[in-house]
Amino acid sequence: MGGDRAPDAVVEGAVRACNDGFGPVTLVGDAGLLGNSLARLKHRPPGIDVAHASDVIAMDASPAKAARSQRHSSLHVAVRRVRDGLACGVVSAGNSGALLAVSMLTLGRIAGCDRPAIAAVLPTKVKPVVLVDAGANVECRSGHLVQFALMGATLAQARLGCEHPRVGLLSNGTEDSKGTEVLRETLERLRAIQHPSWVFVGFIEGRDVPKGEIDVVVTDGFLGNVTLKLTEGIALALMDKVKLAIRRDPLGTIGALLVRRSLTSLRAELDWANVGGAPILGLNGLALAAHGASDASAIASAIRATREHAALSLVGELERALTLGAAV
Repeated sequence: MGGDRAPDAVVEGAVRACNDGFGPVTLVGDAGLLGNSLARLKHRPPGIDVAHASDVIAMDASPAKAARSQRHSSLHVAVRRVRDGLACGVVSAGNSGALLAVSMLTLGRIAGCDRPAIAAVLPTKVKPVVLVDAGANVECRSGHLVQFALMGATLAQARLGCEHPRVGLLSNGTEDSKGTEVLRETLERLRAIQHPSWVFVGFIEGRDVPKGEIDVVVTDGFLGNVTLKLTEGIALALMDKVKLAIRRDPLGTIGALLVRRSLTSLRAELDWANVGGAPILGLNGLALAAHGASDASAIASAIRATREHAALSLVGELERALTLGAAV
């Protein structure tokens, strides 16, 4: 029931996911509205189920208040299914703060995690990069950022296949004197850890993120979310600008036809809708936050990503990483 295009886009996305072999999927929300959305589709594949929920958490609702008071919301019902073993994970394109609050209340945190964090995967010049935190924690202490580094490195190893991920701490310069007091304290703590399975490179700047030389970017949720949204906007604006330049020049149009497959592939790589949602790391269960503007394609990608994360046994890997980091 969450997201700018819910429930129709969510329902269609779930149907696409099932058609692509990523079902079964349970749609949680107003059974009448979901039934109407399903009826409008030409084909309803096996594996689509509906679980009724009588309430909906609004996009602008207070996450903490909604988590405590709206216990019959679609978000609560969906997360409880994960807690009770009826689902491998939950996907929501709605209020991400509420998703985090409800998930923490219902699923709890894994051992060693003080603050769960959203991990986004961004395209770069040569390979994807993990950005954590992408919006869950606006203000952080150094201990939180250290945990983000441990969890981000674990995700990069499990999801992206980085054997020894390079971890960087986002700041306004690479010199040790740069950054806030919290960042400088985090810098020293991460250097002291000397983790055996990943490499800490120190401070990095915003321009280092798209180069692809770093595998994990560690930051607080405020700066991380700004970085994420700015990256999305620049990528799509650049592709639109290329398209406009091609249309203005007849020779450019001919050239574009010759490289059409490459341009299509590039746009797909840069399009956030194909990423598949961002997992919330540190929960004792799997929850993915999809983009609020998700269409059916983005929802299907998020469901696919949830299946892939579940197959990685990510929760257990994160808990082991935090335990090892605390010991070191």
